[in-house]
Amino acid sequence: MSLAAKQAFACWIAALALSVAALFAFLGAPGSGGGASEAIGRLFAHTGIAALFCWMIARKKTPPWSWSRFAIVYVAMFITLAVVASAGTARAIEHSADIPSAAPSVAQAR
Repeated sequence: MSLAAKQAFACWIAALALSVAALFAFLGAPGSGGGASEAIGRLFAHTGIAALFCWMIARKKTPPWSWSRFAIVYVAMFITLAVVASAGTARAIEHSADIPSAAPSVAQAR
């Protein structure tokens, strides 16, 4: 296994573990099992995609990236993916509010 692959795998596992720990420590357990599995699934995908992108960039670099440089680029990539994903989610919520059947009624809110 190449150095870039080892770095990508290590960053992926570390970021996934830290993200799941932060999710439950700061936000608390999700209200349902479906919410927990969706949150962990999203974290698994986001951390994995960030690792894949960083590996694709780092594998062709000469000299090979150091562990610290790889980790910095990985964190930047992970944050970028999180911002892009949250922007898409926020936009979807805005559009669903425009649909009368998707917006909760006053009777349902009480």
